[in-house]
Amino acid sequence: IQIVTSTIWLGLGIALIVMGAIYKDDCPIQPYIPIFLLVTGVIHLMAVLIHFLKCVLETCGMVLQGIIGMFGFAWFVVGNIWVFGLYSQNKGLNICDLNLYNFAFGFLIFEYVVAGISFICICCGSVALSTSHLYER
Repeated sequence: IQIVTSTIWLGLGIALIVMGAIYKDDCPIQPYIPIFLLVTGVIHLMAVLIHFLKCVLETCGMVLQGIIGMFGFAWFVVGNIWVFGLYSQNKGLNICDLNLYNFAFGFLIFEYVVAGISFICICCGSVALSTSHLYER
């Protein structure tokens, strides 16, 4: 399953970089949206690389993963402000390329869905683990 998720994350990182690069000058009202996509794509690629490095250089990989994780979370919050802040302004106006904006918007929604599913899986796993200990006694 790690190979599948790493492949998906790698592909998503490349897609983010490509979309950010193609539309880098096509959102004059919020020029940081393409930059958000570019940097997020680099973060995704680095996360995959660090995941594999962590297996080789355990301590160094864990430190790098923590730094990338904190920066990635802060960047995610800023990206939410930039993208969702334009939601009501971008309707029917030609102020930001629609492909760029919809990709950034869809990416953020996807991230929320993945976070929600991960949270549910962790909760279910915790409940299953705690109930299995009850039956062992």
